[in-house]
Amino acid sequence: MRLSAEATEIALLLARTADLERSGRVLAAVGGPGDGGGAPLGDRLAPNPFTAAWARGLLGDDLRVTGSSQAYIPLTCSLQLTNGCNLRCSFCYASSGRRYPEELTLPDWIRTMQVLAASGVCSVTLTGGEPTIAEGFPRILAAAGAYFVNVDVFTNGLHWTDEARRVAGALGNVRCQVSIDGLPERHDRVRGRAGAYDSALTTVRELREEGIAVSVAMTVTPENFGDVGPLVDEAAEAGAVMFRAGRVQGVGRGDAIGFSLDTTQEEAVTAALGDAASRCPSIHVLRWDVCETDADRVAAAAGAPAEFMTPGYLHWHVRADGWVTPCQIEDAPMGHILRDSLTDIGHPDRIAEVAAQARGCRCIRRVQLPAGAGPPFVGAARTRAGRAR
Repeated sequence: MRLSAEATEIALLLARTADLERSGRVLAAVGGPGDGGGAPLGDRLAPNPFTAAWARGLLGDDLRVTGSSQAYIPLTCSLQLTNGCNLRCSFCYASSGRRYPEELTLPDWIRTMQVLAASGVCSVTLTGGEPTIAEGFPRILAAAGAYFVNVDVFTNGLHWTDEARRVAGALGNVRCQVSIDGLPERHDRVRGRAGAYDSALTTVRELREEGIAVSVAMTVTPENFGDVGPLVDEAAEAGAVMFRAGRVQGVGRGDAIGFSLDTTQEEAVTAALGDAASRCPSIHVLRWDVCETDADRVAAAAGAPAEFMTPGYLHWHVRADGWVTPCQIEDAPMGHILRDSLTDIGHPDRIAEVAAQARGCRCIRRVQLPAGAGPPFVGAARTRAGRAR
């Protein structure tokens, strides 16, 4: 989790003393952070979820601190390994197909991941275009699995080699999301390739045989919305552990007329997902009627900012040409991953500029940080048995 510098100092003190009263005496003696004028330290810290983690014994001597006291360094990043793609989907938000003129090379990506990992990034998503067609994909995958706690791969499932599957399975911390947009006829038409559906479903099975958690993601349109229920059945039969339905993002090739659902279609998809969830207990079917409005309501009730993994502040997207943006659907650059320091990229003034000019990303425009909030955001995390605490 992310803590301010003062909160991190308190957390480290708690990890050292293993005692609230002793830590409170130290802070009171030196007038340090959290002194609080004599109120019990436990009472002052109770609202912070980090306190509950400490009380349950989840913190110890292996507490590690990363981040920056001058800038927002992300917890997660999505890495667009290439803008190239072996398909040309009609609603692709990235308008993928052709590689950028100057895409990062294999050594560039290794260097990028080393810098991000050393600065506290704990999880990455490898995306594209189609990430599996990037130069040296198995090598990138192996490095990502070594440097980060969790690695997700977003793929169309048509270019997985035996080597890549073996690497992903051996790492043990790789998850895959395979995009399938309807039953065979409609999926193949949307993707522009005959046999794409069968190939994608075969990849789901093969990845599951390697012990990899696989989810199936469907982009729902007026053309394919009736396939939601049957596709959940197919995904469950192939061994997928999760099914997610999403709407077309109105950027890139998705910024076209004809992709929006009407009210009747929305209700039909909601009903189909609910029915599938009760019919297929082996697969977790995500509801899409629980939207960001509900998440905002929960966050507001807890007194927390609405966006936890906030683009720009706690999440960055690294494009295939090295430019860093807040997320995959926003083009406004924060800096270049190989030419600029992470401190410059995540500087509060730079993020404020990008937030003001953002066109694709709604989330960064909606961020309302509490008064006085801001850097330093310093990471404090504990890793045990390959899982981040």
